[in-house]
Amino acid sequence: MLRTAFLVVSALTTGVSLGRKAITSAVNRRKQKIIHQAAIDARERIRGHADEYLRASLTGFVQSVFIKALLLILVWLGFRVGLYPHKVLSVITVPLLASFILRDMIVTFPTAKLVFTKLREYGWRPRKAVGETVAALVFEQVLAEAEAFETGRTTRIILSLSGHKMDDMTREIAEEVSAIARQTSWHDLRPFVLAAVAKFAVLSGLYSVFVFILVRTA
Repeated sequence: MLRTAFLVVSALTTGVSLGRKAITSAVNRRKQKIIHQAAIDARERIRGHADEYLRASLTGFVQSVFIKALLLILVWLGFRVGLYPHKVLSVITVPLLASFILRDMIVTFPTAKLVFTKLREYGWRPRKAVGETVAALVFEQVLAEAEAFETGRTTRIILSLSGHKMDDMTREIAEEVSAIARQTSWHDLRPFVLAAVAKFAVLSGLYSVFVFILVRTA
């Protein structure tokens, strides 16, 4: 009788063990698919944010340069048509250029401070600073989205049978996705960084040449 009971328990235990292994394997495969898709979504989101930020920054910069150039031209035209002498032109132009510089410093200060802080935090290595910053943002976003997702009773039972907890699972997914973002962020953002630097350099150069010519011909 006892022998029969032991055989039954042994058979049941083996069945549960095999079933658990199958469930665990299925959950792990599903987890990897989620991580892969979340990493793709994160990279697309990073590129989208970078493109949007570049467009907005460039638009604001062009508008600022246009307004500055227009004000300088109006001051120059006032001198050319004889509204005031050259001395008055100088008195107007110098404070105007100083106000432009002061305004640019105020506008760029938050961004410059953030860049300086991140570079100093990661040993003045731009690539590492970008990777760590993006990884931290991605981790927070993925974790928040995963925690906001409501899991059903069936999902919780399956996770329990596979030896996983929902909180541990969401954190593990967030960590792995952020690790992928850390490794790929510089590659994804480099084209936007180079394009931004090039465009701002060209526009700044043209504006500087314009100011130089305007001052020389005044």
